[in-house]
This record gives sequence, structure tokens and C-alpha cells, in this order.
Amino acid sequence: MRRWIVSELNCGSLMQADSCEYGVERLSILLVNYNGMRYLAPCLESIRRFAPPGTQVVLEDNASTDGSIEVVEESFPWLQIVRSDRNLGFAGGNNLAGKNARGRFILLLNTDTLLLEPLAPVVDWLESHPSYGALTINMLDGDRIPRACTGRFPSAMRLALLRSMLVSPGRYGAEVAYDADWVQGAFLLVRADVWRALNGLDERYFMYAEDADFCKRIWDAGFRCAYLPLRQYLHWGGFDASRFPDVVCGLATYVERHMAGLQLLLCRAVLLGGCLLRVAFYLAKGILRYREIDHIKAMASWRAFKALIQRQV
Repeated sequence: MRRWIVSELNCGSLMQADSCEYGVERLSILLVNYNGMRYLAPCLESIRRFAPPGTQVVLEDNASTDGSIEVVEESFPWLQIVRSDRNLGFAGGNNLAGKNARGRFILLLNTDTLLLEPLAPVVDWLESHPSYGALTINMLDGDRIPRACTGRFPSAMRLALLRSMLVSPGRYGAEVAYDADWVQGAFLLVRADVWRALNGLDERYFMYAEDADFCKRIWDAGFRCAYLPLRQYLHWGGFDASRFPDVVCGLATYVERHMAGLQLLLCRAVLLGGCLLRVAFYLAKGILRYREIDHIKAMASWRAFKALIQRQV
């Protein structure tokens, strides 16, 4: 596994950013909200505590109906809020927020996260390593257990067993930084010039795989992506089986965007076949064990299969 070692640097705390031209602020943090009342305020409190002085924070709202924006608008006056009249998804929401970013570095941060330590050393690392375009740090779940937040680019073999795309944090050692094919968008720090050169995230992705696509384009542009395992943040979000069709459609978009010829056909076949195998597996499992979750997974796999067929009609 490729790696790069650097020393630790200094940190700071949040202050309200003044209105100024692009490039004056060092860091812009982009948040996308969709009915995120439960997590949004704690996330913003952690930003206030751990972001460097002068950080710009832009919150894009995807037509939330839970009152979350009204609550944080009153409690966090230093927020810059951008509203959409419809749900643009993760890619579209970040791109809309990114149009207002003035920092030399941009951090995509999920609203269901908590910063656990100062951000300045992470920004320092990226600034001092010009061959890197983006990075992430160690992701902890609600029980403070490290979870996979980096991965390998899709291939036919990896699509056959989706979990093989992820790299377990246990695969890394204790060095300061390692190269990664792609890093998760829940915490993705990127150079603003790279973000703009690549036109942000690809809005053909609504949710899932847009981070893998973005990192692939970063590598194709001549930069690298890094994972800093000694720095940590907390991500509450978990995976709901009902989202499986979104995952498959995101991967199908990646395949269509980055593959051609026999490789494209093979990957499409693997995705289709994999969905059908999941349907059969979970239906059989549900009959034997009488668990509702198995029925939910079987139906989600069937919806994913139908979505793939509709893409090719």
C-alpha cells in the first residue's frame, strides 16, 4: 500500500468570516441538509469549536420540511444559507453550495457528523503536499469504532462483491498518511482550484458513488488522494437496506462514465446478475428464517434490478 509521511502542524478555532472575495478565506465548509433536524445543530457546534479562524460555512438546504433550517438560522447566525426549492441530492446540493465558496480549500462535510479535533492540521497537510488534490480522515461510528471510509475503484470483480470495494481501516498502519483510490464524501477536503477545474461533483449521481467518481477524476487530472488515519471524525449515518437501488444506480453511472467496450458490458452484466442473485438469496433466507429484513433486502434488490433494466431501455 502506498504511503506518505509528514509531521504534525498547528490548529485553531472558529470565528465568524467577513464577506470578502474568493481566496481570502483559507477554508470553506459545505454542508447539504435534507430534513436533518436531529444531527444538524450538534454538527454545527462541532464546526464552531474545531474549524480554523475565518472559516466560511455554507449550508445548502434541499427543500427540507422539518423546520431544521429555521432553527439553525436563528442559532448560528454566522452560517451562509443557500436554499433549493427541490431536493438536488448530495452532488447537486454540494455544487450549489460550492458556487458560494471563497476558501482556498473546500471541505465537503455530512450534516450527520461531528468534528472531534481541530481541522487546521488536516488543511495544513493538504496545503504542504501539492501533489495531492483531496483527502479524508479516519471515520468513527456512533460507538467510536473505525469504519471504512476509503475504497478501491470499481471493477467487474469488485462489483461482484461490493464490500471488496471498501478498504478496512485495519488494513492501514500508523503512518500519518496513505494513498487511496477514493475517499468518502462524508468528509472530503479538496483544493478549491481542483474542485473548480473538475466542475465539482457530477450531478448525474443523486446519491452514492459520486465521491468515487470525483476521486477518479482527481487521479486522472494528475493529483492523488490521501487518507489520514491518525485524525478522526464521527459519522452517525448508517446504511438502510432500502437505499440499495441508489447504490446500484450510482455504481452503474460510474461504470457508464469511466468504462467502455468489453469492460463496460462485463460490469453491467455483473451488476444485473448480482441483483438477481441477491433477490434469490434473500427470498430463500427469508423463507427459512422468517425475518422481515430479508424480505426488505430481496425487494430492494429487485427494485435495483428493474432500475438497471430501465437505464438500458
